Amino acid sequence: MGKCLNKVKEVDVSAVEGNKTLATGVGRRAVERCKDAVEKLGVVHTPVVGTTKSGNRILLSGQCELTALRELGVKKMEAIEVSVSDDKGAKAKLSLQLMSLRERPGALCEGQLLQEAVSAGVPRAEIQSMLGKSASWVSNRLSLVSRLDDKVYEMVKNGLLDPRSAEEIARLPAESQFAFAEMAIIEGLPKSAIESLVAGYRDEGCPDTVKAQILIDPRAALKRMMDKRRAVNAVRLNRQKNGAPLKVIDGYINAAKSCITTLSRILLSGPAHKHDEYKHTLKEFEADLSTLLNIVRDIVYPGKMEVDHNAG
Repeated sequence: MGKCLNKVKEVDVSAVEGNKTLATGVGRRAVERCKDAVEKLGVVHTPVVGTTKSGNRILLSGQCELTALRELGVKKMEAIEVSVSDDKGAKAKLSLQLMSLRERPGALCEGQLLQEAVSAGVPRAEIQSMLGKSASWVSNRLSLVSRLDDKVYEMVKNGLLDPRSAEEIARLPAESQFAFAEMAIIEGLPKSAIESLVAGYRDEGCPDTVKAQILIDPRAALKRMMDKRRAVNAVRLNRQKNGAPLKVIDGYINAAKSCITTLSRILLSGPAHKHDEYKHTLKEFEADLSTLLNIVRDIVYPGKMEVDHNAG
């Protein structure tokens, strides 16, 4: 891939060949912002230049900076020089590595920086112009910061919680965020799991018992949600392929109706002070009935569930 020279060199701006691929991602506004920053602060992000055996200099990172310097009429610039071979694969890998180092700070960090600027009296219109972002983008970032519980943000600052996981947790009700964040840290949940659990909690059809389990035992709740999702998908797939015989379906429905009638009679006739003994089992039964009801509605009213979901 080439050996880094481990030092910054002063090179002629005109001697560096621009990178056409990188240039496609550099807009006019970005160049103007970069020129403004160069005039006030100098070059903040040092360009990386690859030098071939023949002495040619090829830009590997920093196209925006190079363009800004040329338009400002700067003759010399400091650049990190890296020896590169003529192998296209090696150059491509090096370019990807450099690209990975320019990762954005993330929505939460951006929101905090925006909030600090707004609190310091910087007008939003000026912020939009500086960043080249829309009013809705700025509002969304500020809204994220205002929604996130302060104690959860402290977890992020102390390195206990990944910022992108915190962004997902901010979608939960404020009073539930800290409890969930604590359990997510204890259980070592990845962002993908947190995203699924938050989505499940926010689902209007999610039973209260499942919501409570998401907060106190998220790993068990995640397994439960995945098991039910697999079961529902399996039923739908089987129905799409061949379906069950009508007599079999009728038999299950009649048996279920009979069991429900009997269970209703027992529950209504029993003393109220005995209900606590099987309340936990009934809560789980309620969640199962909710899943079955969604399947039944999907069959009886085909397409309506998707329309209602999209409308929401």
